[in-house]
Parts: sequence; C-alpha cells; structure tokens
Amino acid sequence: MRIGEKGERGAPGFDDPLGLLAACHGRIEGHCATLARLKVHVRAHGGDREAQVAAERVFGYFAQAGRWHHEDEERDLAPLLERHGDRALVAVMARLMAEHRDLERAYAPLERILRALPATPADLPIEPYVSLMRAHMQVEDTVVLPRARALLDSSEIAALGQAMAARRGVTLRAP
Repeated sequence: MRIGEKGERGAPGFDDPLGLLAACHGRIEGHCATLARLKVHVRAHGGDREAQVAAERVFGYFAQAGRWHHEDEERDLAPLLERHGDRALVAVMARLMAEHRDLERAYAPLERILRALPATPADLPIEPYVSLMRAHMQVEDTVVLPRARALLDSSEIAALGQAMAARRGVTLRAP
C-alpha cells in the first residue's frame, strides 16, 4: 500500500479564488489521510524510505501552501467579508482565525517528527491536529465559502485572486 498521494489536476485558478480555497481543502484532506496511513505504516515499518517520502510531501505542503492558505483567509478573505457587515459571519471568521493558532500548536509536535524521519518515533501524534483541521475545514466549506460566494462582488473576487497570486509570487495578466 502506498502511503503517498497524487496531486489534483484541473484545480481552479486565481480567477476563482473561492474555488481555489475549496480545492486547497481537498488537498489538505488528502494530506490528513496520508498522515493516518503514515501513522499505521510507521508502526509496522518504522521510518523507512516510503515513510520519509510521504512525510516530506506532507511537511512540504503544510510548510508552504498551508501557510499561504491561512494568510489568504486572514489577510484577504476575512477583511473582505467583514466589510459586508454580516455580524454572524464576522464572529465565525474570528473563531476560525483563532483556530489557525490552535492548528499551528497542534501541528508543531507532528512537524518535528515528520522532519526527523527516518528516526523512528514511538507514535505519530496526528491527533488532535487531524480532527481539528477537519472540523475547521467543515465550517469553512459549509458556512464561510458559500456565504462569501453570495456576498462578494466580482471586483472583490478579483482583488482576492490578485492578493492570493501575489502571495505566491504569481503575476496575473490584466483581463
């Protein structure tokens, strides 16, 4: 059984930043599933080459794309949504932004072990990180993104996409 995962093709681009955020959730879920398989694999085989490759893939994703994703939400999406005055949504966003710190704290011990492979850990502490992440994404997918689609106009969507692209060093052509 391979513990790695294949990347998603045909993901939305910066012209659909809300779709891009949702697609990112799909990739994060894939990495959470990889962590679950990796935990079982490490128990049986230790930090072998397959475990190292999977750990590098997960660590690489969360070290870069995962950070960008949180920045997209905190620096760009949350302020755009706040301008619309939906107090309930603003409260949800505030809670989710605070959860980003909880997620970072939950990920820290896991990150140390992922980076240390092939040193064989006694256990791969994927919890509470995986459960917290899945619950967090559920709220974003069922509350935040649908509400954002309803509230944001085309200029706000374009600005969000531009900001997300710039964060990644991507220059977009003018429409």
